[in-house]
Amino acid sequence: MTAQRLLAGTAALLLIGALAACAPESDPVAEEPTPTPTPTETESAEPEPAELTFSMPVDCTTILPQSRLDAFAAQSLALLGGPGSVYGNDYFFEPTPEQSAGGISCVYAQDGVDQSSVLISVAPVTTANRATIIGDLTAQGLNEATTDDGAFTYGQQGDEGLAPAIYNVVTQESWISVISSLGGPAFYEEAVVLADEVATQVYR
Repeated sequence: MTAQRLLAGTAALLLIGALAACAPESDPVAEEPTPTPTPTETESAEPEPAELTFSMPVDCTTILPQSRLDAFAAQSLALLGGPGSVYGNDYFFEPTPEQSAGGISCVYAQDGVDQSSVLISVAPVTTANRATIIGDLTAQGLNEATTDDGAFTYGQQGDEGLAPAIYNVVTQESWISVISSLGGPAFYEEAVVLADEVATQVYR
């Protein structure tokens, strides 16, 4: 009886072995590649724009861009007064406030034609004269405002034939003023643009 059990067990083992030998081999499981971390690019901080420095012009020939000089020439407006002009500082009967502050005043006009002049001035501003400049402009009753850059502006629109268009910009370093003998919205807007153009020339 025992021998029969052993033979039956041996036969079963042989049968299992044979079946196992006939079974198809399982495909090897492919290992997924480990993802390589992508380096994160560090955003470099944009360089801050260099701070512009005010430089007091020596004469009137450098206070406006060439495009404006060409426009003045087309209107027959010549540089008649101020350093570097036709008549120099002899054009003025007395110093302008900007000249008294150590600056220059420049007159573009048609020679001998009234109500055609544009007076453009540039003066340095210091801690010694800033309060006086602002006080004088305030006393004139001009409209006061502050630009996005923190500069103070003083102006009036004026009107044609009666009151001139006036625009002043005072910063910590400079005073730029434009007075057009003709007033009104168009001439006031031009005065503002002229002051901006002068700033592009005296700040580098």
